[in-house]
Amino acid sequence: MYRVMLADDEPIMRKALQSLIKWEDLDCQVVYTAANGNDVMEHLGEMAPDILVTDIQMPGKDGIALAEYIWENKLPVKVIILTAFADFSYAQSAIKYNVVEYVTKTGAFEGLIQAVENCKALLKEARAAEDPEARKAKEENFFKGVFDGSIYEDIPKRSRALGLELDTYRVLLFQFLLEKGLDQKRSLRIQDGLCNFFAMAFGKDLIQGVFLRKDLYCAVVRCTGAHTEEWLKITCAEIMDMTDNFMELYSYIGTSGLQTEIEMLPEAYAQASAALKHSACEDSEKMVFYTEKLDEETMDAVNPDTREALVKACLSYIEEHYQEGITVSDIARAVGTSASYLSRVFKEITGATVIQSMNQKRLGKAKNYLDTTDMKIYEIADALGFENITYFSRFFKKHTGMSPKEYKECH
Repeated sequence: MYRVMLADDEPIMRKALQSLIKWEDLDCQVVYTAANGNDVMEHLGEMAPDILVTDIQMPGKDGIALAEYIWENKLPVKVIILTAFADFSYAQSAIKYNVVEYVTKTGAFEGLIQAVENCKALLKEARAAEDPEARKAKEENFFKGVFDGSIYEDIPKRSRALGLELDTYRVLLFQFLLEKGLDQKRSLRIQDGLCNFFAMAFGKDLIQGVFLRKDLYCAVVRCTGAHTEEWLKITCAEIMDMTDNFMELYSYIGTSGLQTEIEMLPEAYAQASAALKHSACEDSEKMVFYTEKLDEETMDAVNPDTREALVKACLSYIEEHYQEGITVSDIARAVGTSASYLSRVFKEITGATVIQSMNQKRLGKAKNYLDTTDMKIYEIADALGFENITYFSRFFKKHTGMSPKEYKECH
């Protein structure tokens, strides 16, 4: 069903919108009814509507301002604006911000039913428009870009635009010993066969798999619940047996540490690379899991005072730039070191990861705003550098167990 949010400052109109339209017959569910524009902004992220039906004139933010916010933040919400009279200047603004329909409040809202149908048609069209192969190519290009370093900024934002969500995962690198002089046609056949093996072995837990070179395959694998390190060892052993017995391909595997944030993809890839180098060494295991000892940089050789200064510089940069949506790579470049080295030194000295520290800073500031100011939730999201209120609400609930609104009501 399509999720609908209603907004009108007149109680009688809110009641009419809910009762005079048979929403279930339209395959719709009213998920929230707002009394004004600010109320809409407070709940837009939490309710995640597909369609917003809003009065054009309300206290706080009016219907056009809401449409503008949705348009500027590229939210997947179709907007219908209601008005008691026809006004050409409002209609022009509505067109500018991709409002689907401009409906006058007459009778039993005959025009509203058709407007909702039009919104549904547009939503269906948008969902069906993206060809599966085109989507797959976009996802592959994203991961390749992250792993080769061409994509290093706005990784969370780019991943959300593709609808990618990584919870708990590892990056695995498989290197195959290919025969010399292998022609392109045979190389492609081998790649197709290997892709089938990986799909069979990992099933739905294979988030993404891409060939970075003809002899190097990278897999991003979901590792939650029963998918322990032992499960991964058994699965990879099966893959190595299949490739060895059926394709006569000898392979080495490097595996990253367990990650919980998508912006750690570059670091996870670096960890898998370090593990892969070790696995290819003589007398080493064919599959190696990353540990800090494998990294080429050795912390023992670094002056402790220098390491302390590096952490202080990192914390200072977070303090000054936490509201800008920075990543570990951004901080590493600012303090003059690699993301891998910074992450390890920071964790050893503070006991927390860089990302955890950034999240705690933003979370603490968000709580402070909610506790001590009258700022609206969308204003707090903007002040803290979140892309939009939806992402902020998810972030806050993930770390506190409650929405920003629920937190404010309890404090």
